[in-house]
Amino acid sequence: SWITAQDAFSRKHILNNFASSSDGNGDARAGAICASPSRKHPDYYYAWTRDSALVVLEVIAWLDNNKLDYMLKDELKQRLDDYVEFTRHLQGLKNLKYGLGEAKFHMDGTAFRAPWCNAQTDGPALRARAILAYTQHVIKQANGDTTRAHELFALVRTDLDYVTKVWMHLGNCDIWEESRGMHFYTLLAQKTALEEGARMAHTLDVDNSVAHVYERAAQEIAHKLPEFWDVDHGYIVATLNKTGGIQTKNSNLDAQVLLAALHHGTPKLLTSRAVAATVNRLVHVFDRLYVVNHVQRTKIDGQWVDVAAAVGRYPEDVYDGDGSRGGNPWSLLTSSVAEYHYRLAVHMGNGPLAQYLVQVGDTYMARVARHTDADHTMREQWDKSSGYGRGAVHLTWSYAAHTSASRWRNLAIASLD
Repeated sequence: SWITAQDAFSRKHILNNFASSSDGNGDARAGAICASPSRKHPDYYYAWTRDSALVVLEVIAWLDNNKLDYMLKDELKQRLDDYVEFTRHLQGLKNLKYGLGEAKFHMDGTAFRAPWCNAQTDGPALRARAILAYTQHVIKQANGDTTRAHELFALVRTDLDYVTKVWMHLGNCDIWEESRGMHFYTLLAQKTALEEGARMAHTLDVDNSVAHVYERAAQEIAHKLPEFWDVDHGYIVATLNKTGGIQTKNSNLDAQVLLAALHHGTPKLLTSRAVAATVNRLVHVFDRLYVVNHVQRTKIDGQWVDVAAAVGRYPEDVYDGDGSRGGNPWSLLTSSVAEYHYRLAVHMGNGPLAQYLVQVGDTYMARVARHTDADHTMREQWDKSSGYGRGAVHLTWSYAAHTSASRWRNLAIASLD
């Protein structure tokens, strides 16, 4: 029942953070999605390209739920159309120092001009994937009329054409906006977006040269990805060819590798020994690092249940949600470890191993429940000692990570029947 209640609360607050043309947006442009409504300590009231695209991909997944109310489906489609128009607006902005690689924008759709860790080239790739997913939905509903699909694909091409020109550049920022170099998450996002873009180009019978350019770039990226496996350490590292940013991240062990596998990986990658080894190392390190992980049982809905380790970004992290006093576990990352186990269970199908994986996933879900506010409010982080929420309140990505994990849990349980 906690999961069901958290699902409803999370969906509500995702939509609350998603400005729509159908309601009063105040200072926000329709289609803008704030990372958090928090405007001070910390100020996250901006539209990050990456975060917004990940949220849109999750919202599109809701449309496949046959139990979803028709009025809500109509509302979601309006929000997605607003997001498309917001994307069109952002792509048309002039005099941006980093062009489409700008990480974030003001909620009114104007450029963020202060210093920031740019360019972040996973953003355009993710945005292309989000609009491609919506294009697929539009095609299914269009009864053969591809006019709208072609309009959407024009926006996709703007982002993917950019990706083909910049994917090989060193010095771009990672998803935590701290390290410069070549990043596993970014490359996998770009490869997947280019592959999906090529398939859509074929579907829409666009000039074959478009698909060819995307396919060739995706193949070149694919040749780079094996280099991230560190034989000596036995896990996939986050960044190669570092050119700047923080200097204390010596382990190169980072939860963004798990996020890459969940967000952009094929089933083969997600179920690989390399990803399993990386996840196991992350869990082992964080289990010992955070005081809150000394607690291994918690009460949910009146029942005592086991809880797994709370997971953070990387062992050397110092960002505490509003300063640099030491890193903490993150809600969205612990939800992601739960999702990882549920997705493995789906891959395994019915059987004792799949059932075991669901049970393991539930222990991570229980960890999230333990540290989420009693009213279901989610934050970015939990204090590593007290367990109470820290950082940005109503973080949109935290809610989306929960609903994604919950969806995969439902699929895993269904596969056990």
